[in-house]
Amino acid sequence: FFAFVFIISTFGQNDVVMQRLTEANNNSNYDLTWFNQLITPLLLSLGVSQFLHESAHLFVAKKDGFKMTPPTILPSVALPWLSFQNRLKTSPKNLSQLFDFASAGPAVGMASSIAFLLIGLQLTVNMDATQLQYAPSVPVGFLNFSSLGGNIVDYVLSGGSDGGIILKQDPNVSIPLHPLAIGGFAGMMINALDLIPLAGTDGGRMSLALLGRPGHLAFSGVIFLVLFGYSLFAGHADIILGYLFINTFTQKDLEIPSRNEVDDVGLGKAAIALLLWSTAILTLVPAS
Repeated sequence: FFAFVFIISTFGQNDVVMQRLTEANNNSNYDLTWFNQLITPLLLSLGVSQFLHESAHLFVAKKDGFKMTPPTILPSVALPWLSFQNRLKTSPKNLSQLFDFASAGPAVGMASSIAFLLIGLQLTVNMDATQLQYAPSVPVGFLNFSSLGGNIVDYVLSGGSDGGIILKQDPNVSIPLHPLAIGGFAGMMINALDLIPLAGTDGGRMSLALLGRPGHLAFSGVIFLVLFGYSLFAGHADIILGYLFINTFTQKDLEIPSRNEVDDVGLGKAAIALLLWSTAILTLVPAS
């Protein structure tokens, strides 16, 4: 439901689309094929990215011989959804397998979301006047939610200049974008949230595999307090604070024990974790 609300809201500032919808409603014309064609690319970019995320989890679980539950959608107001929650039904062999399972989903999801963003931005640059009339849009304030995503949008649409032409505009100014770009941007935010190392999130599983249970509990506690304080004072509360609230009730439990929690996962996986967490930080820190 919230995903459709998000998608439809991206057309809220488009006078041409809203006028056609109003006229169709007044004339009892319920053939909205034209509007469905407008929202389909946005639905596809969000759905494909999340499908690849969950498929990567399933692939690792099948490869390493343990089972997982079907994913459950965690709702959000500012985004299409916060994440998809899944739990392990049987124990992985060791912490290395747990790390592979945890990191595969957000890594693939983040990579596909960035790809959709870049493709969508290129399509935005090449849109003609008629296509721009029917394009969805997001406010500059939404693009400023993400330093990484916002600066990618700014760089591409500004023709490679370093002036911050897009992000320095009034936060309420709407920027028309191809639906794939909006879907890619939102997908980056969703996958970055999933990488936050709290309890039973994918980032939490990575932390558990790297630090062990006592270390993970301490680390995730510090992360929770930092994010809570950040959301109160940095003007990013609608996403981060909402995520912490939902996470407290849905993903507060640690993952089931692995059969071997003694052997370390190695420096290679620590480097992968550092790369993914750095990407998540750049994605979630506001551009301004």
